[in-house]
Amino acid sequence: MKTALSTEITLEDQERGKALEYRVVAVNKAGEGQGSNTVAAVL
Repeated sequence: MKTALSTEITLEDQERGKALEYRVVAVNKAGEGQGSNTVAAVL
């Protein structure tokens, strides 16, 4: 997991050749929001 304070983030050192899943969850003082749809990618 990585935290972003903007609408963009760069993920480094992701495992190559393996299916990875990503999703976004917003968190603020009201709590955690509903997560986005999960997307899968093979790098």
